[in-house]
Amino acid sequence: RRARRSLQYDCWMRWAAIDFETATRSRTSACALGVVVVDGGREVHRQAWLIQPPENQYEAGNIAIHGIKPWDTEFAPTFDHVWAEAMYLIQDRPIVAHNASFDVSVLRACCEHYIVDLPDTSYHCTVQLARRAYPDLPAYKLPIVAGHVGASLNHHDALSDAAACSRI
Repeated sequence: RRARRSLQYDCWMRWAAIDFETATRSRTSACALGVVVVDGGREVHRQAWLIQPPENQYEAGNIAIHGIKPWDTEFAPTFDHVWAEAMYLIQDRPIVAHNASFDVSVLRACCEHYIVDLPDTSYHCTVQLARRAYPDLPAYKLPIVAGHVGASLNHHDALSDAAACSRI
């Protein structure tokens, strides 16, 4: 019984938080990825990548949100190359994201578009976790939850968003 609790505890003490930014409304248009790796409940690695979206196309509304422009990603690697590096860091860890339905849909669409295997891991949403853990918050947007847990945040910077998510 004690060994089971320890194993279960250890599994939840390691995860990878991710955050994607997109260049357009298309889920295949990832233009930035942030990854924060946690082991033993402590951050052990963080990395961000700019990603060249298909045809390096951007929409003004997306640029207004995250500030990434076509010239920022003109010579950046495409998703398939970035994801290979990210998976080297993530390995078999569960993946967490704030509003995971968005980030996982970007991941799935990009994997399909670039013919890359989807990682065989579990996905967890920190919005849902925060609703259970902090039921009295006025809302569950990333800036509010990050502030509640004391995480600094430069919202819509992929690495900053992933780091705040890892703290939640």
